[in-house]
Amino acid sequence: MSDGVFRDQEQIKIEREELFDPNVDKALARERAGRERIVADTPPVSPARRLLLNSLFHLPLAAMLAALTCWLLLEPKIQDLPVIGGEVILINAEPFDAGSGTISMTIGSQSVYVDLQRIKLEPGEHGEPPIASADSIKVGDRIEVVGLSAGTRLIAAAIRPTSRTDSYGTTEKATWPLIVLFPLTAALIAFGLLFAEGLTTRNWIRMIERSLLGSFMAALFAGLAFIPAGIIMLISSSVLSSEVTKHPDVLVVTIKEVSGFSFLLFTICRSAAWACIGAATGLGMNLVRSTRTQLRNSVIGGALGGAVGGMFFDPIDRFMKSTMFADSSASRLVGLVAVGLSIGLFVALVERLARDAWLRVRTGPLAGKSFILYKTPTIIGNSPKSDVYLYKDAEIDPAHASVHRVGTTYEIEDMGSRMGTSVTGNKVRRRRLVSGDQIVIGSTILDFEERQKRTPVA
Repeated sequence: MSDGVFRDQEQIKIEREELFDPNVDKALARERAGRERIVADTPPVSPARRLLLNSLFHLPLAAMLAALTCWLLLEPKIQDLPVIGGEVILINAEPFDAGSGTISMTIGSQSVYVDLQRIKLEPGEHGEPPIASADSIKVGDRIEVVGLSAGTRLIAAAIRPTSRTDSYGTTEKATWPLIVLFPLTAALIAFGLLFAEGLTTRNWIRMIERSLLGSFMAALFAGLAFIPAGIIMLISSSVLSSEVTKHPDVLVVTIKEVSGFSFLLFTICRSAAWACIGAATGLGMNLVRSTRTQLRNSVIGGALGGAVGGMFFDPIDRFMKSTMFADSSASRLVGLVAVGLSIGLFVALVERLARDAWLRVRTGPLAGKSFILYKTPTIIGNSPKSDVYLYKDAEIDPAHASVHRVGTTYEIEDMGSRMGTSVTGNKVRRRRLVSGDQIVIGSTILDFEERQKRTPVA
């Protein structure tokens, strides 16, 4: 500066004539314009990046993949109805421990009871014509039987010819896959949601911690939710049982054969059961180290997602399953994927609709990411312990600034940082924020936005 301007450690002094110097005005104008450019001229975020960081995209995707993983793990172990097949070794037309009209067969090493009046005769798997009648089966025939397990015996519900030459199947049915279905689904979905959220914030330490703890708690609460969900499913099973009296010609009544009202009631029960599991998932994943608002949003989103996804199980079997020998793997695949997708979508949607204020990152590695202001204060810094973790910015302190909710308004406070905090181009110590304010912290620019005060862009 000119000789009339001198600086010491505490103050700047300007001579009177410099107040009217046009060069000073030009310098101030250049400085102000440059400062405003830093705030306003933010680089655009690519559509792909914006999509990946959008919770309405990455949360449903993560939850869907988690549910698909659960299906891949459990499906090979699930058996809907026991199926055995092979050569007929022995036929007893009058077994002493069965009623009249029932015959017993030995297929391979398995014992099968056949009620001649209540047996379905179906075509073979490869188009072989159905057997003319059950009492026409003779020793040496190769057949396949599906039915209900009764200890070491199989009560046949349907018979069809088979071209296989080996003996296969067993009357034993594993129940543990269905028992762990609910808690495993909840644990994997919770892990997927928390992992995806941690991945988008790049806070690896918090991601690992929350993902492991949240998935464990989700599994625990889903196990407890199995009680009300199980009661609801028992009600749905009673609906099927009541249909047996309407179909005296069959042993097993499937979802395909029930009346429209019973099918609707069964689907509602399935939806309600999965709503319990979805709510338990949301509760477990955010029970620890989250705010009440986050917990409420995740429980509501989980319950809604579980209810919607649960409705997709039964229509597959009712409208697409053509034979009793076919399992319900397709139904479980569609249902579980729908549950995961719906829970992720509704958790993100409820979170977005319920948010009051948030910070949107405009520059840096997290450009395009939004941080909802759930807690007060919300700490902004380059430490993984910060609520808004802005890494790879050397000008940001570990705890650089904080955002406080004061009544219905929000205020930002600089926490004695080295580089300071700017709002709309002005350095601040503490200042009330208005929707649309741009905050500069180090080399990172953030937008403050409020739902109530946000105005649409022209």
